[in-house]
Amino acid sequence: MGKDKGEGLKPSKRYPASKKERRLVARYLMDMLGLDSEPGSVEHVEYKGFTVYVVDGLPCIVEAEGERFPHLLCLVRRRTPGRLPRVVVDRGATAAVGRGADLMVPGIRRVEGEFGEGDIVVIVDEATGIPVAVGRALMSSREVLERLEGERRGRAVKVIHRPGDLLWRLGESL
Repeated sequence: MGKDKGEGLKPSKRYPASKKERRLVARYLMDMLGLDSEPGSVEHVEYKGFTVYVVDGLPCIVEAEGERFPHLLCLVRRRTPGRLPRVVVDRGATAAVGRGADLMVPGIRRVEGEFGEGDIVVIVDEATGIPVAVGRALMSSREVLERLEGERRGRAVKVIHRPGDLLWRLGESL
């Protein structure tokens, strides 16, 4: 297993989740990801300021700086679009986001669902329908749609989790 697979990523804490955490995880899986089955095993994993909840062996929820968002591996491997708003992007934007760039308005093909500035959104590749990143909206869905009709410029989404980043590598190593 090479560096890209998470070699050397050792959590500072890893233990079974408490009953309270299990309830929180089950509620989040239902509310945000649309997964209504009760999780079997849930682990609490801490690493470099992140808490990751691993559900049945798959990292599903990340907590950082008081905010929760889905782990990209969970979205990809469970093939769930989730209930979070989605921003569908073209191939050029998929490649740029994959390299760590924030999402710019010209790469957006459409918006699915409504969101406000600061909300968590899932960035999805138009051709495959596969989630390629999780981000924080820098403008509302209404403003994105207005810009798509008009000036077509600006940063729309700050990418907070993408393939190959620290969270991805940590998830692969668990």
